[in-house]
Amino acid sequence: MKRAVITICICALILLSLPASLIGVWLASPGLYEQTFYGELVHMYDKLCETEGKKIVVIGGSSVSFGIDSRLAEEELGRCGLLYTVCNFGLYGALGTKLMLSLSRDQIREGDIVVFMPEISQQTMSLYFSAAETWRAVDTNVRMFGALDDADKTSLVGGFASFAAEKFSYTGKSAPAGSGIYASSSFDENCDLKNYERPYNIMPGGWDKNNLIDLSAEIPGDDFIEYVNDYYAEISARGAQMYYYLPPVNVHAVASGDMNIEEYAEILNEKFDFPLMGDPYASLMDSEWFYDSNFHLNESGMTARTATFTDDIKTRLGVTAPSGIVMPEKPETPSSDDPEQGDDQDAACFLYEEDDDGYTIVGLSDEGRGRDSLQLPYTYNGRAVHTFTADTFAGNTVIREIVVGKNISFIPNKAFDGCTALESLKILQLDPSALRVGMELLEGAENCTVYVPESVLNLYISDYFWGFYMGRLEGYGI
Repeated sequence: MKRAVITICICALILLSLPASLIGVWLASPGLYEQTFYGELVHMYDKLCETEGKKIVVIGGSSVSFGIDSRLAEEELGRCGLLYTVCNFGLYGALGTKLMLSLSRDQIREGDIVVFMPEISQQTMSLYFSAAETWRAVDTNVRMFGALDDADKTSLVGGFASFAAEKFSYTGKSAPAGSGIYASSSFDENCDLKNYERPYNIMPGGWDKNNLIDLSAEIPGDDFIEYVNDYYAEISARGAQMYYYLPPVNVHAVASGDMNIEEYAEILNEKFDFPLMGDPYASLMDSEWFYDSNFHLNESGMTARTATFTDDIKTRLGVTAPSGIVMPEKPETPSSDDPEQGDDQDAACFLYEEDDDGYTIVGLSDEGRGRDSLQLPYTYNGRAVHTFTADTFAGNTVIREIVVGKNISFIPNKAFDGCTALESLKILQLDPSALRVGMELLEGAENCTVYVPESVLNLYISDYFWGFYMGRLEGYGI
């Protein structure tokens, strides 16, 4: 109690030392990112706080939002006499798992069930906490601020001036509106991701090659294990149950190695004080069930995973009734033989390999190696050019500008590593969700700025993947 009071006093003193204009901007303006997926956290938290009766709280990252249909789960469980409200409480890996645990801790009561389902990644399987990302989700919601632990409150206060200045920079401008499915309007009144169509897999080749999943490298550290076990001890003392549940994983994205999913699950079972739920192999799903990442399911995939989820819950609660959820067919990705047309004047500057989808650029020709400015071509030999390998430009100390057309659907990590002269990566794509990037896009290209059309700059800034490069994005007129 004394420590909490001291923390609050310190936070208050820091806030008082900040310019009044910054505090005024923060208090007077609405949430800057409330129209983006960040804005959905408020609604998720409100549902968690306001739910009466027993509830099942699924905690994790975006695989929760994309993977569990809470309304469908409630209907299936209710059909079997299990009356629970299902609360999706996973939104975005960049917010971190610790934030979701902190916000939910005080809302778990006797009879509740917590299903812990973080993605298999270093960010979500650690005590990572980002004040900048949390401010975008919490903003003026003091109620959520009060639910955080003391260390994170102090971190937030330390990042307040930067966030207030960020809000101030939007004075007289339109706030970020969210891009495609990554908008608050994509969630329905149950906080389910149901208001935006995601009918089939849109990833080139069916999986995200920038984010391979190496099970042996994703064993959580002792500090994370201790934090989660402490959470479990606290809620179990109130009469709640808790289970670890592996997230849906694109089987094609799992790197071959010495560890299989069953061995990985056994290690987690040994480390956590609460049991694993379900068959580990059931978490490995074919690429047809996914949408835009190796953890994000499409609509059919969400239904299929919800059916498995509810069956596993029923088993834990001693109910053996067969599932009443109608299993969907695997959706097929429609093919297109009509390549997008655009500028092919630099086509002779590249080397190509043909595949099922058209052509991949794999290198530069002699002519291309001598150029300091290049535009990726749209077509080659009458077929679409859809991406390029990480070796195409890596180590090129001559290239100064690269133009990426609307035909390119994927940029590999470290594609510009060693491009010390690269100043401009110009993107022509108007829809950021149509051009996939990872978190190492600009590694080794410290002098590079990413230029996107001015009319969609806010969409790029608030995009699930491109938002990571917010500080290096600039708009240009077209």
